[in-house]
Amino acid sequence: MKEVLRIAAVIIAILLLRIGLVNIYELFGAQGGVDLFDALGLILMDPLNLPITLCSTVLCSYGVYRLQSNIKHPAARTLLWALVLLVGTAISTLLVTTKTECQAGSVVWYSMLFSSLIFTAILLIIIHLWIWFRSSRRYVSNVLAKSERTQYQYSQLKRQLNPHFLFNSLSILDYLVQEQQTERASDYIRKLANIYRYLLKQEEYDTIELSKEVDFLRLYIDIMRERFLDSFEVTIDLPDQVLNRKVVPCSLQVLVENAFKHNIVSTNQKLRIFVHYENNKVVVTNNINPKQTPSESNGFGLKNLRTQYAELSGERVEVIETKELFTVKFPLL
Repeated sequence: MKEVLRIAAVIIAILLLRIGLVNIYELFGAQGGVDLFDALGLILMDPLNLPITLCSTVLCSYGVYRLQSNIKHPAARTLLWALVLLVGTAISTLLVTTKTECQAGSVVWYSMLFSSLIFTAILLIIIHLWIWFRSSRRYVSNVLAKSERTQYQYSQLKRQLNPHFLFNSLSILDYLVQEQQTERASDYIRKLANIYRYLLKQEEYDTIELSKEVDFLRLYIDIMRERFLDSFEVTIDLPDQVLNRKVVPCSLQVLVENAFKHNIVSTNQKLRIFVHYENNKVVVTNNINPKQTPSESNGFGLKNLRTQYAELSGERVEVIETKELFTVKFPLL
């Protein structure tokens, strides 16, 4: 709403300025001055005036634009832009009056002065509109990025809270209780609680230390071990010197979960997952034993990992799929 009001104010100011300048030009015209369009034509058609005035005004505007973020008082900002208008007007007037050889203070000189003022004002309006358009696009981009990040964080929690995961977890817990394996049941409850605690806490952060992500992955593997027993193997081989680096929360867990979701996990067809380090990237590889009935998947987890890493590092998440292996590589931050 504020931007609309600003644009409306600029339009009204232009209209009022036009009315005043037309009256002034009529007065100058009656006294032997130069017609408005003739004066503007001299400015626009001059091979030196247009590029010099344009470059000087753009450079001054860029300088003010960079400075104004450090200037809090609106009046000071207005004064800076007024100085840009005066500088542009003075340069344009000097160039055009030198070429026409008119004397300073004459009626023709004043005609050229007002023509240069109009020309520079139009340039500033165009520059302001361009700055506003660019700032609006950047603002929209930031809002969308924040929305995607929020959606990603929510999706992680939702993925673990979905009925299927909860049903399997409670079924395992029920089995342990019925078998009177109280210690295993108690340990299982603690691990399940720690998973949810981690998921809730990580929503506050864009990145997390790789060491904490590895601890969370081990916790998730322990939970899956109660369900699949020895039907899978997970090997984690990450050097100590990279464990303090940052990653997007749940990066490892999402990829390992996808491996369980899309592949057969049995004693005869073991799922093998290998997590290792390679060229400043964490690499997660699993063998492919596709289920006969594929699990429902919208690819949301991997898609959002790509979005998060592109936003945070400008690097892409690499996916390599062969007949035997599925590999995902994501950068350390």
